[in-house]
Formats: sequence, C-alpha cells, structure tokens
Amino acid sequence: IPPIAETFDPSLHLLLILSDSALPLGSFAFSSGLESYLTHHQRQASSHPSTPQQPPTTLLRRFLSLSLSSLANTTLPFITAAYNTPNHPTHTTTHSAISSILHLSDIFDATTTCPVLRRASTTQGKALLSVWEKSLRPSPHRTPPSVVDLPALITSYRHQSGNDNPPHLPIAWALISLYSNLALHQTIFVFLLNHTKALLSAAVRLNLIGPYVAQKILASPDTLEMARKAQEVGMKVGVEEAGQTVPILDLYQGRHELLYSRVFNS
Repeated sequence: IPPIAETFDPSLHLLLILSDSALPLGSFAFSSGLESYLTHHQRQASSHPSTPQQPPTTLLRRFLSLSLSSLANTTLPFITAAYNTPNHPTHTTTHSAISSILHLSDIFDATTTCPVLRRASTTQGKALLSVWEKSLRPSPHRTPPSVVDLPALITSYRHQSGNDNPPHLPIAWALISLYSNLALHQTIFVFLLNHTKALLSAAVRLNLIGPYVAQKILASPDTLEMARKAQEVGMKVGVEEAGQTVPILDLYQGRHELLYSRVFNS
C-alpha cells in the first residue's frame, strides 16, 4: 500500500471545499429566479383552471434546464477567459494580468443587464473573495514562484474593484480555482454543480419538493447530462459571443422585486 502522501492530491482537498454547500457565499439567499418563476406559473395556472397542472418535479426540471443553458452562454465564457488570463503569454507581470481581469469583469458587469442577477453575482463574488482572504489565502512563503503572482492577483481583484466595477462571482471563482490547481473542466463543472445545488435548496425551502427528492434530482443521470452539455457549450463560447439565450429568465429574475411577498432576496 503506497503512503497516503504519495496518493493524495492537494487540489482534491480544495475542490471539495469549493464544492461544499457550507461555503459562506450567501447563495442560500437567492433563488436565481425560481421563486418568481413558480409564482408567475401559479398565477397563470389559476387563470386557466381547466389546464392540467404540471407536477412540481416537472416544473423544477424545466427551470433547471433553462437555467443551466443560460449559464452556459452568459457566465461560463467569462469563467474560461478569467481562468486563462493569468497564464496568457502577453502577461509578463501581475499588473498587466490584473488590468485584463478588471477589464473582463467590467465586460461581464455590462453584459449582465438584469439588476437582480447583477446584485446576486456581486454579493457572492465579494463573499468568495472574503473567504479567500480570511481562510484560503496561503502564507507568503508557501506561494510558488511564477511570472504572475496569483494570490496577489486575487487580492488585487478584491481591493481594486470599486462600486462602478464590483467583483463578480464567475471571475473570482475562476481565479481561486486556478490557484487551487483545478483543471478548467473541473472549475466549470463544480460551478454548475454548486448552481444546481443552490436551485434545489431553494426549491426545498419553497416547499416545492422535499430534501430526498432534491437529492434524487441532483444524483440523476438527466441532471448530469444537463450539466455536461452546459459545460461543453460554455467552454466553446467566447466572451465576444456570450449573451443571454433564455431571455425569459431575465424577466423572471427582474420581476422578483415586484412580488407581493417573497422568501428570497432580490
């Protein structure tokens, strides 16, 4: 039996931490438009009582499919670009890399036209960077030498981002995953997995499904296939081609603020 030190991959440790639902990002406070979607669907169903009602799991699976498809075309291209930026041959200093990251973050901010989605992204982005600085940032002597000082880059992204260009979750996620030695496909898949878990958690708290059904959906081959398709699309779409392919989601999330009563933040 080989020693544990020879078989254990340190990046697996950080991958498990980043995929943990207990990571304090505040994702539990947002439903990614699910609450608004269900409320509007209920109103539509009440105005057409003769129409057969769809089972809760059918509604949830449909929304999950739309949400992952939207992420693949709006968010994943920016994760891919941010992940590749520090290792780009044109960046010979940390300063040049941070300039590119801030520019990329500014583009993502401009393309996120839904104010509710924008607030969710910036809130969780700030939270993730706080977790990095307070819990995950290495000691200076543990930082491996490289052309671009990745820990310094991540810290600079947090502090140089102002009110006009706040840090966003996808950019921060990509940089911290890169530091954690996760491959790009792992970075994107765990991001999609966390999004799926957050949606299912929201569905449980909205009393749409129970916790066992949520785990059943999470572990189902259909959910895995949806995530894999979103991952494949997201890694092929460039930043210049990124855009909302499911505009109805922006409407649902934007109208979340107009709900008479709501469980989740807007």
